[in-house]
This record gives sequence, C-alpha cells and structure tokens, in this order.
Amino acid sequence: MDSSVFESSLRMFFEAFAENDKTQRITLLSRCMTEGSEIWGPQRLFKGYEAISEKIEGFHSRMPGARLVLASGLNSFLNIARFKVAIVNQNGSIRSEGDNFIEMAESGRIQRVFPFWEPVPPIPSSWPRHLAV
Repeated sequence: MDSSVFESSLRMFFEAFAENDKTQRITLLSRCMTEGSEIWGPQRLFKGYEAISEKIEGFHSRMPGARLVLASGLNSFLNIARFKVAIVNQNGSIRSEGDNFIEMAESGRIQRVFPFWEPVPPIPSSWPRHLAV
C-alpha cells in the first residue's frame, strides 16, 4: 500500500481526534476508518464510529486543550504501519508519547489501531543471555 494512502487516512484520523463536535467527528471517522473499525486498548476495545467518537470525547473531557499529534514518520509494510504519537498540552509541552500500529483495509481506510503508551520493558532476567543483546 502506498504511503500516501496511510498519510491521507491518518491526517483525517488526527483531525477527528481534534474535533469537539460529535457530528463532525463521526463524519471524519467515516472518511478515514471502516464502519467496523477498532481501536484496541489494554483495558477496552472501541469498535465502530460511535464508540470511537465516545473515546475521543472522553479524551477531550479528561485532558481539556490537549491534542493527539503525529510524532514521527511512518514505517509501513503491506497494509500495516507504525509511527510515534504524542499527547501535547495546550502550551505545546509533551504530556506523553507512544507508538501506534495501524492496519488498513483494502479500501485505504483504517481498520484497526493498536496504541502502545507504555515503554518497552527490559529483557526478562530469565531470558537466555546468548539470545539477547
């Protein structure tokens, strides 16, 4: 899949995350995500435009003035891309950073989002030393 397809859908996805008006937000989500699209989280799965819109609304209410922004370029393979994201406070300071993986549908719209906000843990002490850095 061409990188411009990823970028086009992601741009609209970030616009949807910035949108406070529910009707506008759902319109943006329908343009960049499939009808059954999903955002997977460690404690919850958000599926479909309504649930994802509610997730975004919750983001705005928990972090007034904060924005979800792209924090790196995209690394893509077939229909999957990974990239860094950040939550930026109203004053521009970074509140948190993470990695996202997205899976695109054949239509060029986002099918699944897998956000990872926690840092990668160190290698377990039980791991064989000859199989580690």
